[in-house]
Amino acid sequence: MKKPALILLLSVTLVFSAFSQLMYVDRFEVPSIFTEKNFIVIPRQGGLIAFRVQPEKGLTLKSSLQYFLTDVNLQSDSFKEIRVKDGYELTGYDLEGEFLYILMQKGTVATSDRYLIEIDLKSEVAKEIPLENIYAMELQEFFVLNRSAIFMGTVDVRPIVQIYDIADNNLITVQGIYFKDTKILQLKKESEFGVLDLLVSRRDKYKMKQISLMTFDDNGNKIREVVIDKLKDQDLELVEGILTPIQNYQQSIIGTFGNRKRESYQGIYLADVNEFGEYNIKYLTLENFPSFFNYMKEKQKEKKLQELEKYFAKGKTPSIKPVFSAREVITLNQGYLVYSDHFLATNARYTPRDGVYANESYRYSPNRLMMDQVGYGDGRYANSFPGSRYGTSTSWQELGEYEFVSSYFLYLNRDGEVIWDGALDLLHKSTSVPSKYGEVSFDGEKIHYMYLDGNQMYMSYIKNGEVIFQNQSFEIELMDENERLRETQDGSLSLSHWMDNYFLLTGKQKIRFMNAENKEEIKEVFFLTRIKVDGDLYVPEEEDLGEK
Repeated sequence: MKKPALILLLSVTLVFSAFSQLMYVDRFEVPSIFTEKNFIVIPRQGGLIAFRVQPEKGLTLKSSLQYFLTDVNLQSDSFKEIRVKDGYELTGYDLEGEFLYILMQKGTVATSDRYLIEIDLKSEVAKEIPLENIYAMELQEFFVLNRSAIFMGTVDVRPIVQIYDIADNNLITVQGIYFKDTKILQLKKESEFGVLDLLVSRRDKYKMKQISLMTFDDNGNKIREVVIDKLKDQDLELVEGILTPIQNYQQSIIGTFGNRKRESYQGIYLADVNEFGEYNIKYLTLENFPSFFNYMKEKQKEKKLQELEKYFAKGKTPSIKPVFSAREVITLNQGYLVYSDHFLATNARYTPRDGVYANESYRYSPNRLMMDQVGYGDGRYANSFPGSRYGTSTSWQELGEYEFVSSYFLYLNRDGEVIWDGALDLLHKSTSVPSKYGEVSFDGEKIHYMYLDGNQMYMSYIKNGEVIFQNQSFEIELMDENERLRETQDGSLSLSHWMDNYFLLTGKQKIRFMNAENKEEIKEVFFLTRIKVDGDLYVPEEEDLGEK
């Protein structure tokens, strides 16, 4: 296959959008026609890595793994290709240190053959690693911890985790999770400590739920198990959980809780776990969320707050309906920012998983490393949950409709006390994708919240809990003033937070330009654009000032 020539835009001039709070800083392009696969782009130390498995043209099973590296300014001068085995497709990936791991699979069923490609990004040496004894599971997650490959999946509706030591060719099945009515809420690796955390939800014979935090080393040895089963009220249960990083031998679990036997959410809990495995839980409800309904119009909000006061006066806790899901936790020295989505989840063909929160497919990939990146499919987050990424039999998860009401932000200190909160109106936008709606940048004071809707970017800005503006729309623009944008492939677009107050926009475009002979040409490219945001530069329009 002929290698495409990379196009590097050397201009360092910032391009301001129509609104000064958003700036296009750097752009990089690689030739790619609309029918080709998108590059998956993930951060690495000092920049980015982009990769895809692209079939060769014609009626052939031959494909190549293509990848390139950039620095933080999106400069690159390398493009590599590696032939892959005939008939195999990319089904998973992970970045561990200076090694990129690509999981290849032949077919879409649990018994499909798989193998690993390990790429040393420093030496650019790649080698194949056979995976002959991995259990025939419906794969849902893949990590590499040190030099151990970790596979999570399901077998007969039961979860299974296997750890494969690449160096010693040794395979271990993690014990204590392969049970009926059990599911893994989160699989999280801690490379610094060489451990793997599993947050597991399980129901006993009385349908009572308990949450277990289990930690294993990279050899599959259990280091600790913390069972959270003593809640303040037996009519409550923890619905989901997100693990924070381990700091000073302590760790927290943050998520939503609700009523047993009813899809009725009550609020957010914070469970602190110490080095001895002891835990305490702080519960936060609407009484602790003064800004929860700030997305409403004033009269509607006033009526809602009056209803709530009647509940509070009677000592009752009002429910949050229809669905309230914790999507992401950003950990700072002062405390935690909890980003949640409030939305309606409908699915005509859903399968109840545990008889309580039936529409739980929305919880796929709010926080997982593997699942949070748009890759090959159409749509904003088309590959953000197992049903679409792996082509498993869990296709029912893809048939839902999700109408987003608002995004809610709760800033807590380490003791679980509310510093401030804020809510953003999501205008009842609908998608068919059950993952977090937007991307968040937070520095302890300022929240920049961005999302895609079609080929438009939208940004909202909260400062110390006060909404400065929301749902400001931005056109996708080019940086070279001598070029004209002819078409953007909506389904290829991906918007993600990169670092600090920088976001990354990627996708495919057709661009009109004048060549060296002064003749018009059209080029098709896959692009990466670094975007800088600063909500403090926002200037209200005249009508906004008049309203105030």
